[in-house]
Amino acid sequence: MWLDNASQDAIDLFWRQAGEVEPFPRKLERAVLLALPIAIIKLPRLHTNSIEKWLSNRGTPYSFGCDSRSVRGCLIAFGGRGLVFADGTDTDSERAFTLAHEVAHFLMDYWLRRQKALAKFGSEICDVLDGRRLPTAGERLHAALSGIPIGVHTNLMDRRDAAVGIHEVLSKIENRADRVALALLAPPYAVLARSKITVGKFEDRRKSVFGILVSQFGLPEFVADAYSRSMLTVIGKGPSWSESLR
Repeated sequence: MWLDNASQDAIDLFWRQAGEVEPFPRKLERAVLLALPIAIIKLPRLHTNSIEKWLSNRGTPYSFGCDSRSVRGCLIAFGGRGLVFADGTDTDSERAFTLAHEVAHFLMDYWLRRQKALAKFGSEICDVLDGRRLPTAGERLHAALSGIPIGVHTNLMDRRDAAVGIHEVLSKIENRADRVALALLAPPYAVLARSKITVGKFEDRRKSVFGILVSQFGLPEFVADAYSRSMLTVIGKGPSWSESLR
């Protein structure tokens, strides 16, 4: 119920390509480098202008086209490969969630869609996907090109204070990439198997799941709070009608 079939297939493919399933709590760095064409870059106090400067210093000028702001992470994908930038001053748990979030976007929004187009059209479609030529009429009509990012694909994970972060995650938790990210770090079946979800009050159930997410799966507290509430609601263990009125 937490993931659609395509998302679960993507996670299964990720672990197959990594060659091993990482035990909990997961940092994901080794698995990502084994499974995907991604490089991980950690910069202190990550801002969009520090990312632009890092790219420019390596002969790849790029602009986000906005005022510089603080971010937890960033994905830049081009040519079938990706760069994931993370804040090196964040805690291990915060950085693991950032990496999972950006990897989920790379998988679901970029790489798998690109692989589908390559399987249909062959390597010659790369010039279209990388923005070097326009698609032909036949290529434009084909569903394999539907929704595939053309050129440089980016995703920024903004930084918010903890209180805002809780509500932000709750409001975005229906997003498929967010669900994939959480399932990479703390699959619902593994979390629920370790939690007390049959106790009477919702708040007691939430505290049990929250504690497991932090202590055994290594999630940041602001993520664990949002995830525990959403997970219990999805499986029909959310607040009762009377509890929701309080």
